[in-house]
Amino acid sequence: MKIFIVGLGIIGASYAEGLHRNGHKIYAYNRSERPIIEGIKLGFIESDNSIEQLSSTDLVILALYPKYNIEFVKKHLELFKPGQIVTDVSGTKVWMMNELEKILPQGISYTSHHPMAGKETSGFDSRDEKMFRNANFIIVTGKRSLKRDQDALRLIANNLKFGKITVVQAKIHDELIAFTSQLTHVIAVALMQSDQLKETKEATGDSFRDLTRIAKINEVMWSELFLENKDELVHKINDFTHELQHVKELILLEDKESLMKYLKEAKEKRKDFDIH
Repeated sequence: MKIFIVGLGIIGASYAEGLHRNGHKIYAYNRSERPIIEGIKLGFIESDNSIEQLSSTDLVILALYPKYNIEFVKKHLELFKPGQIVTDVSGTKVWMMNELEKILPQGISYTSHHPMAGKETSGFDSRDEKMFRNANFIIVTGKRSLKRDQDALRLIANNLKFGKITVVQAKIHDELIAFTSQLTHVIAVALMQSDQLKETKEATGDSFRDLTRIAKINEVMWSELFLENKDELVHKINDFTHELQHVKELILLEDKESLMKYLKEAKEKRKDFDIH
């Protein structure tokens, strides 16, 4: 396929390099020129790259933050042509998909997706197609989705060696992400911010390091994602707060039997993740 990638941050650049390696012709846009120049020099972006090439491609992958994806499409509407497939890699879907479905020209199909992979670092120089191996890949359908979109996205997922592919609608996606991704980042950040002891750094073990690894956060991106998915995220924070309060009460009451039962239930739930 001829693919146009909008945004060469860590995900966009990793897609570009990995998909080129699988035989696709890659064109790209980035707000700063250096990633484009480097990508051409390294050979994974075509040498005749330009914004006008968007019109000749089969698949357009929007890899900017949600509001910038919308701004890009609005600014370059005349470059989108009937028959193209549009997708994006954004971390929240409902608001952005609604906006894009309104403005994309007729004859263009649009199905979103979410590669469940990343690193603590960001930007073009952090690109690494290996991070996609065996990661979950979520296809998010909407009002402008066609069957051919899923075929194209499954090809992308297979080319980049993703693992399980799941298909959901936008609201379900945002509920899932609020719990499995955004809440976990909130917890990691709050845990770091709750530290009151100067000796903590010298007293940590694997459990603390594992729990707080994702607190090394891209504050610009994650602030935007938290706010765009505010309703779902606050609901999940409330659920988690309720569970924390329950554990606190069991400890205060010294109710060992109930505490053991609660811990065992959590352990069995987690074991079930490993089976499936």
